[in-house]
Amino acid sequence: MSYVKPFRILLADDDDDDTFLFQEALQQLPSPMELLIADNGMELMNILEDGDVKPDVIFLDMNMPVKNGLECLTEIRSTPGFEETPIIILSTSIAQYLWESAYKGGANLYIQKPTSFDGLVEILKKCLSEGHKRSADFIVEQFLITN
Repeated sequence: MSYVKPFRILLADDDDDDTFLFQEALQQLPSPMELLIADNGMELMNILEDGDVKPDVIFLDMNMPVKNGLECLTEIRSTPGFEETPIIILSTSIAQYLWESAYKGGANLYIQKPTSFDGLVEILKKCLSEGHKRSADFIVEQFLITN
C-alpha cells in the first residue's frame, strides 16, 4: 500500500464566502489536497513563523485586514525557507499598480477572482498543475490572469 502525500495549500482570505467556495472548488480536483486557512495576513504569518506548516503553495487575498496581501508577500519572500514557495495573489481588482506591485514583490501569479464556481475550479486546476516558477524569461502575460 502506498501513501500519496497531499498537496498542502495555505489560503489567506478574510471573506468567509470566498473561503467556502475555494474549499468546495478544491474538492472538485482529483489530487489529494490539504487546505489550511488563515483569516488575515497576521494569522498567515503566525502560521508560517510557527514552523509546523510548509505549504506547497500559498494563495493570498490582496485585500485583508490587519496585513494585506502585498505586505504578506514582502514578508514571506524575506523569510528563510519561503523564497521559492509559489505565491498566488487573488483579487477582485486588476488595477495595474496592484498587479505590478505583486509582480515586483515576487508573486508567481496574480489572478482576478473568478465570477463563477466553474471558473474558480478551472483556475485552481491551472494553478496547481503548472507550478508557475518564475524564471529570467518570465513575462507579465504569464503572470496576470483575468476573467
